[in-house]
Amino acid sequence: MCMFWFMVDAFPKKKMGDNTLLELSSIVQSNLLSLSDTKTEVSLEEFGIIIDTVCNSLAKIPSTDESQNVIRQLEVNKALGKLDPQRISELYTNLSKFIIQAASQNISSSQLESKLKTFHWSSEQIDRLLKVFFANQSKIQAVLRLYGTSPPKLVDVNWRLDYRLETNTRGPVRELMYIIELIFEDKGRREPLTFTASHAELEDLVSTLKDACHSVKRVALLKLGLQKREIN
Repeated sequence: MCMFWFMVDAFPKKKMGDNTLLELSSIVQSNLLSLSDTKTEVSLEEFGIIIDTVCNSLAKIPSTDESQNVIRQLEVNKALGKLDPQRISELYTNLSKFIIQAASQNISSSQLESKLKTFHWSSEQIDRLLKVFFANQSKIQAVLRLYGTSPPKLVDVNWRLDYRLETNTRGPVRELMYIIELIFEDKGRREPLTFTASHAELEDLVSTLKDACHSVKRVALLKLGLQKREIN
């Protein structure tokens, strides 16, 4: 099998005084603040079910209809029977956005706790979110890292076909070998990545790239679904 890796920068730690620390839209902030409103009270059990579901779903690569399916499962959960379906959808969507921000910024426990206190949550709510978030943080970051924020861009491909007669280790082989050169552009610089592959390995690579394209499409559909939920 022909394998190659593209490394995305690790998530940098955010400093306490960083002004970009967990910048949230007014809709997200309003929804998270509502969790402290006694008139729209969400019990600790209900809160725990939703935040557990959010973190668990973000910790795995989503399928095409992942967000819709998860929300529907929450809406029919008997333990959440007192909550309006619209309320469940809003909480899931906005908590997901908050968790993604926290994971991508790699903030510390003290920073996250300080941010949660601005929502006037109870200590039990804060402790519950901190516990489940940091239990899933590395998995969520791994999923985010698959797609990155600004990965190198593939701008050109060069290739040639070579006929290999023999190798130092295998002796006579008499096989066709493709020499592939991928040209990437990263922050204005062009960098080549060269590798060789047999016909079978190249077919395997093409199949893998097709799977990757399908995964990107699924993530795009998931993001679109979350946006539509916010608009509605």
